[in-house]
Amino acid sequence: MRLLQFLAFCFLLLALSALDAHADKRVALVIGNGAYRNVPALTNPTNDAADVGAALKRAGFEPLVATDLDQAAMQDTVLRFAREARGADVALFYYSGHALQFAGVNYLVPVDAVVRDEVDLRRLVRADEILADLQQAKNLRILVLDACRDNPFADELRRNVGQGRGVTVARGLAKMESPDGTIISYATQAGRTADDGDGRNSPYTSAFLEHIRDRDNINTVFQTISAGVYQRTNGSQVPELSLSFFGEYYLNGKPETAALAPSAPPQSDPCADAGDHWRSAEALGTLAAFKDHLVRFPACAFADLAKSRIAALTKSADDVKRSAAFDGTWIGKETCESKPPFPEGYYQYALRIKDGVLHAVFGDEGKPGSSVYDGRIEADGSASITVNGLFGENDPLRRPAGSPYQYKIVLALKEASGAGVRTETARPCRMELSKLAPQGPNANPAQTDPKRATKRDDKTAVVSPEQREGGKARQTGGGLSCSAMRSRCAVACVSLGGRADCASTACPRLEAECMSSGCWYGRGFSGCGLARR
Repeated sequence: MRLLQFLAFCFLLLALSALDAHADKRVALVIGNGAYRNVPALTNPTNDAADVGAALKRAGFEPLVATDLDQAAMQDTVLRFAREARGADVALFYYSGHALQFAGVNYLVPVDAVVRDEVDLRRLVRADEILADLQQAKNLRILVLDACRDNPFADELRRNVGQGRGVTVARGLAKMESPDGTIISYATQAGRTADDGDGRNSPYTSAFLEHIRDRDNINTVFQTISAGVYQRTNGSQVPELSLSFFGEYYLNGKPETAALAPSAPPQSDPCADAGDHWRSAEALGTLAAFKDHLVRFPACAFADLAKSRIAALTKSADDVKRSAAFDGTWIGKETCESKPPFPEGYYQYALRIKDGVLHAVFGDEGKPGSSVYDGRIEADGSASITVNGLFGENDPLRRPAGSPYQYKIVLALKEASGAGVRTETARPCRMELSKLAPQGPNANPAQTDPKRATKRDDKTAVVSPEQREGGKARQTGGGLSCSAMRSRCAVACVSLGGRADCASTACPRLEAECMSSGCWYGRGFSGCGLARR
């Protein structure tokens, strides 16, 4: 009889626990957009939305599930959810489909979207506005973005937006700051893309469905989901998690604890503190923090994620070292084919790479006829160099002087040579590059006195690279920058009876030597730090 009473008491406690777990008001909006009309369709988002909606309903939510929404329907659905979030204890937004970032803002894409420039972005739904709607919930707000597929509008945006304004169209999504009481979960790290998946669901949604019913604190649930995605993709996709919820919340009730008579002392759980320690390591984001976590909890839930973070940070440091191997001064020889109205052209110029970054300014920056080259050299020697400039007076297409233009040069460097080609432009041009060998102390007989290299009292002295600040020459004692010396060379070499093309061949090499050592070694311009006829 007593056994029956005890069992009845246990069942009553379980029932009360279940009621308490779902006593609060939980609302959710789940959107899956896959049937895109103007860009490649996605297979899984509608399945993701249906399955996530069903899982949330079992977890005590009142989910609103919507799929394949056009612009009008998506706006209406988001507004409806904003009203539902008022007064709710928990509000959750889950999106699966195409999304993009522009100028650091994330946009969710309706199925009928056409995005040609920044004006069309107003037709999309901003993720930061969804985040603001979630803040109306009392206790807990959750934003889930399984939406980091490749930006299908990137090429069109790059062609039509940001010329001369430094606006970039990046991959993946931008990281958003999470307000207090908020969890933001991304399918992959900021600036990277995620997989749509080969099965019924995406890798992220598969992990979400597996763990959203776990009887753990909500922070631990989402950390476990992230670890699950990493394991499912064999480390190729690493979710990013922004946690600003510091209390305790259990979607499915707390884990059951046995109330039996004490026997042997319970074994301590080696992973009991892994979750808290991982949150601290994520907040620090340093290589030492992740290594410390791996040492303390080598067999716990976040060990694989710690290995991934360590590998990524180590790779980044190694990449910086390897890309710096291309540092120095390079001569670029560019040949452009005749393609009316553009004539055939041949150009030669000096380019400087420092700390793995190529930056060069030609002409007076910001004035007609000027151009600026910028780009990072990857560890393997590849690079995409952006060229921003302003048209001069003699544009073949008769565009007004001062009008902005932009194109890219795709480079491939290897040791002391390389090649490149212009892209995103109508003019076909190819480039050959060669690295200038460092000048030895005895490279020029005219430089016999080492002290002369540092002399700065001559009114035409060249300012050495070490005295440059921010890519511009700092004028000291009447010194001239290497680019200014090149301009003087272009005038002088013709007046001295040199070849007709010496301004575009000999002068760039002299400029490169100046950039490398602060000295000129050429007829009419010889001697370290001096310019003379």
